[in-house]
Amino acid sequence: MALFRRNSQPAIPEPTTTLESAPTGKKDRPTPTRKEAEAARRQRMNTTLSKKQSRAAASRQSRSERMKTISAREAVPEKVLMRDYIDARFNLGEFLLPSVVVILAVTLLGSYWPVVTLIATMAMYLFILGVFVDGYLMWRGFKKVLAKRLPKASPKGLLMYGMTRSTQIRRFRSPAPRIKRGETY
Repeated sequence: MALFRRNSQPAIPEPTTTLESAPTGKKDRPTPTRKEAEAARRQRMNTTLSKKQSRAAASRQSRSERMKTISAREAVPEKVLMRDYIDARFNLGEFLLPSVVVILAVTLLGSYWPVVTLIATMAMYLFILGVFVDGYLMWRGFKKVLAKRLPKASPKGLLMYGMTRSTQIRRFRSPAPRIKRGETY
């Protein structure tokens, strides 16, 4: 008789009883060893991604961080008022980019009709001058509104913000316009 070996059969057979109220959700596998559980946890924590997947994950993360900082920066009350002021009025600058593209396309025909090129160039310069005059009038009006609604707010940096927003095509403005043209803000 060996003292330190397991017996192949137990000395006393264990009674086999089946309980009617036993839980039906049995495990389909044995309990994992500690080594297996730690390896599975490490794999979940340190997933190995391909270059494409890691670039996509990094891009998603940087985009979400960028959007958080942009939304925090854009939530300043002065900028919100400027956006609403710009979006509520008709801006000549909205049509600057499409008109310049058309005018430049017309100037390409200059080798055939030099007079048309001269007229198109003058029209482009007049339109740009009109956008600057419209921007000046917009700034004067906005300063009055800012002084009335937010008396302690500084207009520093808002001129360029307003000019860039007013020269963007309305559909492509970011953040998107909250109000329609002509509405009160």
